[in-house]
Amino acid sequence: MPFTGWHWFGRIALGMSMERIFSGIYPCGIVFADRTVQQAGDYQRLAFLPYKSLELEIERDCPPDLAEEIRLDAAPIQARRGGEFQISASGQTVVLGR
Repeated sequence: MPFTGWHWFGRIALGMSMERIFSGIYPCGIVFADRTVQQAGDYQRLAFLPYKSLELEIERDCPPDLAEEIRLDAAPIQARRGGEFQISASGQTVVLGR
């Protein structure tokens, strides 16, 4: 089961597509997934934003309208390159873009 304790409270989580897109904070990056589609017992992955590169990786089968919502939600995180980002409830952080 994926780690779901923390998630990014960006545009998606605050209402634009909250009922459909899940964004989860993981040790290596942020995963965006479709809550309405199951694959191997988990939500279908739509995109991944690695902390190290901050280059958004959109899956080839991601619907264009959801891809645009994800791009808009990821942009503020990408703009924080060089800043710290908390990845756990215990206060662990990563430096974005390194």
